[in-house]
Amino acid sequence: MRILFFEHDTFAGPTNLDIWAEKQGHVLTRFEIMSDTPHPSPDDWDALVVSGAFQHAWDDGRLPWLAREKTYLRDALDRNKVVLGFCFGAQLLAEALGGEVYGADFPEIGWHEVSLTEDGRISPLFQGLPSTFTTFHWHGDHYRLPEGTVSLAASLITPNQAFLGPGGRSLGIQFHPEYTPTLVQTYAAQHGHEWTPGPYVQSRSEVLERLDCLRDTYWLLSALMNNFQALTGLR
Repeated sequence: MRILFFEHDTFAGPTNLDIWAEKQGHVLTRFEIMSDTPHPSPDDWDALVVSGAFQHAWDDGRLPWLAREKTYLRDALDRNKVVLGFCFGAQLLAEALGGEVYGADFPEIGWHEVSLTEDGRISPLFQGLPSTFTTFHWHGDHYRLPEGTVSLAASLITPNQAFLGPGGRSLGIQFHPEYTPTLVQTYAAQHGHEWTPGPYVQSRSEVLERLDCLRDTYWLLSALMNNFQALTGLR
């Protein structure tokens, strides 16, 4: 499989997605979406993955690269291509499908539980996964889903932690299974001081303490990607 990875911010090392792609023998190509480089042709990839970002989905009026990205994403969906979005990428995907992105009442940062919805428990996407699991979060915005999408998971304050688009060829994930322990550690060190305290925001020290207990984050990304690959029929 040829994976095109839209990168909004340079990652401090490989993600779990990089590790999974290498293990599976897939080719993952990074594209710096904020550059002026022309976007790759949709014929040159099999699956598009859109990463998280510090921007807001409604910033396209002042960010030309974001407006171009949205146009490219809608075109990919019109072509019935396989698309996966993490966090900000999930928000862009929800909007492209006809949903609405909004500023959440509270940011959600740190290790929080995600529980499957009734649809999630029977979805092939979460086959073999527990009905409740802990994963890393870092977002202050969320989205309302349009008709035709299926909400598969939720957390205490975030109603749509995972969703499938019409036809099952697009997937949005609000949490961050792509973050390795090293990435979490690096981001906590570099950005932990920016995390405004709140009822659902863990401190840098809390994040690192939980990381010592959890250690492995690859299992979740691997299970989701294996199931999504089987669902879409890509090889």
